Amino acid sequence: MSNTETSKKANVSISPTTTTTTTTSSNSSSNDCSIIGEIQLERSLLKVPFECINKSFRISQKSIEKEMNNVITQITEINKKRLTISKDDAINTVDKLLNRVQQLKRKMEDVKLEEEQQIKKLKSRLSHLNIATNCQNQKDHREMFNNTRINRILIDYFLREGYYDSAIEFSNQLKIKDFVDIEIFLSSKKVVEGLNKFDCTEALNWCNENKSKLKKINSTLEFNLRIQEFIELVRLGKMMQAIAYAKVHISPNSSTNMKEIQRVAATLVFKKDTTCDRYKKLFDSKKWSELICQFKNDNFQLHSLSTKSMLDISLQSGLSVLKTSSCGNESTFNVNCPLCDPSFRALATSLPVSLQSHSSLVCRITGEIMNEDNYPMVLPNGNVFSKRAIIDMYKKQDKIIDPRSGNEYKLEELKRAYIS
Repeated sequence: MSNTETSKKANVSISPTTTTTTTTSSNSSSNDCSIIGEIQLERSLLKVPFECINKSFRISQKSIEKEMNNVITQITEINKKRLTISKDDAINTVDKLLNRVQQLKRKMEDVKLEEEQQIKKLKSRLSHLNIATNCQNQKDHREMFNNTRINRILIDYFLREGYYDSAIEFSNQLKIKDFVDIEIFLSSKKVVEGLNKFDCTEALNWCNENKSKLKKINSTLEFNLRIQEFIELVRLGKMMQAIAYAKVHISPNSSTNMKEIQRVAATLVFKKDTTCDRYKKLFDSKKWSELICQFKNDNFQLHSLSTKSMLDISLQSGLSVLKTSSCGNESTFNVNCPLCDPSFRALATSLPVSLQSHSSLVCRITGEIMNEDNYPMVLPNGNVFSKRAIIDMYKKQDKIIDPRSGNEYKLEELKRAYIS
């Protein structure tokens, strides 16, 4: 990162051997900064348990309505046959109804337990944010909030990358299970594993459980899963089964996805060994990876989670402030600049260049800012390094060697540059 905008009294040109860091003026230091802005980024922390409670309520409501309607129907039938039905048949019917009601009761108890756990999570998170808000000026509370947040971000990243055991162990050791959403990722694990085995069963079951929510976000996941199952039947040469499957599961989408359906139907003719790119892509195994990616995105959206991990978002937020038009240029390499590291540079590729309001000269050798106490020194060839770097170099080898050109100079040949 470099701009070498500097003026000096010595009449010597300066070449770009220094790098530039950027600072923006603020009304107060970072330590005194309000934590309210950070808490506003924690929407998912409260939204996730709320969505889980909402989902449990909807499932329990549907189960109760379904079972009670069945009970009422059975009782009505018994009443209609009360003059003809035998005593044993009536007792058997009532016993079956009692069993179903007892099963419903056990199911509701499980739902209640799950809801209580989510409510406990919600209370813990509200308390956590409340303490952080009311005690933002207290150093200990702010550090505790920041540490917990960093740990949550790391656990979230582990879960997204499939390191479930590490995430669970980490959360148990730190005692922050109420602040992370391990259950959501564990429940989606079965779906991902199924898709990795080229099996859509678990994914279709998940779509059925979340049908109304998926419809609200205009998800095409279920349609794409049906298409993939059709393709797999064609791949196996089961043409008649594929046609029957399409009539039941794919044709209902003809009003909105006719072109895609026509394209897929053509695979009955072109088959798996086709060389035509338009249809060859449908048989590509990469389609399964695309389904996994779509499922994860839909699952995150349903639970109000960001599609990107908070670790990526946090890193990119920081890198976007540091990125300049000179980033990636070897001639302006800075040992202390994150964007000069290839890994961070790749993460910042898609980020815009930041607006620079103030510039500072940074020494290429030490990575330190050059100022009045560590002023810039100009070599005869115009390259500039900090006073501290020059003195350290001279003490070690009794001479000055330009690390860029390899030229040797005497200490007396260097001149100080003045920054206005």
